[in-house]
Amino acid sequence: MSLDLLQSVYTDPDDESVQQSKPQRSPESPRVKQELSAERFQYMRFLDCDEPVSRIIFECYHCQQGILSEYTGEPVMGEYKGRPSLIQVKIQCPNCEQTAIRLTTGEVLSTTAILSPWQQ
Repeated sequence: MSLDLLQSVYTDPDDESVQQSKPQRSPESPRVKQELSAERFQYMRFLDCDEPVSRIIFECYHCQQGILSEYTGEPVMGEYKGRPSLIQVKIQCPNCEQTAIRLTTGEVLSTTAILSPWQQ
């Protein structure tokens, strides 16, 4: 590969000519901050992924209750609207009794409510 081709693909972030051509960003506007704060997310941590029985610690999507689940098996293929699709196992929250998370796994062995490690 020629040096000219590499230089055209790679740009040095410290190069002043590149930085001058980039538009300057203004500090975040209140609208952007409002959009980011409205975004929902869910904490989760996978443990023992290389073991026959794996574990996941996560928060319920609805009430933020900490949950520890053990699961085993490979994802199962099914069919959705005539197309192949992975089957999602719904885990019910022991606190609010709604679907806390959906896992693509063979079988959920246990679900235990715990204190959330992400709550202060």
